[in-house]
Amino acid sequence: MEKAEVADKIIDIDYDAEGSSLNMILKSLWQISVFARQNNVRHDFTGSLLKEDILRLSFINNLSLTQPLEANNVFDLFVYILDNFPPWNPYFELYEVAKKSCNRCKIDMEYPIKRCYGMIINAGSLREVKAMFEKFTFEKIIQVIRIDLKMPCDKEGCEKRNYVQRMIYKPPTVFTIALEWENNETEGEIFDTTSVLKTEIDINTIYQYKGDSAVTKYRLASMVCSHGDLYNCVAYENNRWVRHFCSEKEVIGDWNDVLSKFRNLHIRPEILFFENAMQRDQLVSKVSED
Repeated sequence: MEKAEVADKIIDIDYDAEGSSLNMILKSLWQISVFARQNNVRHDFTGSLLKEDILRLSFINNLSLTQPLEANNVFDLFVYILDNFPPWNPYFELYEVAKKSCNRCKIDMEYPIKRCYGMIINAGSLREVKAMFEKFTFEKIIQVIRIDLKMPCDKEGCEKRNYVQRMIYKPPTVFTIALEWENNETEGEIFDTTSVLKTEIDINTIYQYKGDSAVTKYRLASMVCSHGDLYNCVAYENNRWVRHFCSEKEVIGDWNDVLSKFRNLHIRPEILFFENAMQRDQLVSKVSED
């Protein structure tokens, strides 16, 4: 069998399945306003083809055969998608500047700008910090977790580990948070983790930002979740939360109903897509005017 035929066969099995990680990533992306608007434009030219079908076929056609078809985790696959579709990058790109001041040497250090597509947070760390600081918000807990990521002093012979201040100069259109799970969590641990999550956050708590505070507020649009060996998309549609799984769609209800669903079905949210609230409102307003 030719290499291309082998790849096509694996794609059909792994990526083209209704509950595959690829399908649910794409479905989650289409819940974000900027992508939903693009789909409305494309729909005029595609007839009855589903938006996810078009996007999935486009991705599969451009899939590099050197890339393992099953990435290490769903976030790796998401990053791979962005790397292979440059026009999408600006929506998710985050440019972070790390600064630190050594308490011992009194030396200030600023590191080169780091480009990323969001952040990865350990699910267990969320539970631990929440247990210690029950009244902390979701973004405050993330701040505490990241503060604990100390860096050694650069002066030779010192190497004292210091807290790092992280800054951004431009908030992204979509702020992405990936959760790392052990996949052996109990029902209680899943609930304790997911109950920390919130649908609205202010990333000015996580990063130092000197611009307009109105542009640092974000709302949760969708999530890619693992459910056993399959993946789900949980998204906010028409003022209520819904779950897409395989070829079905289930209305969940409000956020508390989402948390109950996670606990009862052992569903683990792995990628959370928060869209900039101001940009979303402006886009929705523009669409209404059109």
